Amino acid sequence: MRAKAAGPLSVLLLVLLMALPAAGADDFDRLRRDASRISSLSADFVQKKSMKILSKPLVSTGKFFYAAPDSIRWEYVKPIRSIVISEKGTSKRYIASGGKMIEDKTGGVQAMKIVLDEVAGWMKGKFSANPSFAASVREGPETVIVLTPTGKNTAGMIEKIEITVSRKDAVVKTVRIVEGAAAETRIDFLHTAVNPALPPGTFQDIP
Repeated sequence: MRAKAAGPLSVLLLVLLMALPAAGADDFDRLRRDASRISSLSADFVQKKSMKILSKPLVSTGKFFYAAPDSIRWEYVKPIRSIVISEKGTSKRYIASGGKMIEDKTGGVQAMKIVLDEVAGWMKGKFSANPSFAASVREGPETVIVLTPTGKNTAGMIEKIEITVSRKDAVVKTVRIVEGAAAETRIDFLHTAVNPALPPGTFQDIP
């Protein structure tokens, strides 16, 4: 049976350590101030899903675009092309089929909107806004925010989320979702451009 690549959206839906001291309000205020100058982002990403039952990780690649305050385009290029766009409170997903991009009208689209809203919050430096997680900060060559679930529902599905933020330009570099000893997903953002002029139609419907 062929394994299906799991996207970060489906993995992050599970969200709805080193012993670290609780982060003070000043830590998160600084992160928000540093991120406030970011009006747009573009990046490539590599996603690796590792599980004990797999001989090697499932790898997906794609492109990511963000425009303040909450517009996101998450586009898989390989192994299967698909695009999720969140713009002005509405989210849509398109999947390659028969040489065309077909809109996915299943009920999962609304759940994806919740996930993309969370990602948009991270891009704005809002790492401690979700009450479902306790957030702490580990400082070093780069800043690492650790989110641990506070509720029983989430705790049963996910162990922690680690978000690495560049100290140089306050952008998210890596998201690591640990579901337990047997499974985790890592998303690395590469070639990130801060405040680029995004192409017209980046967050519009796919023709």
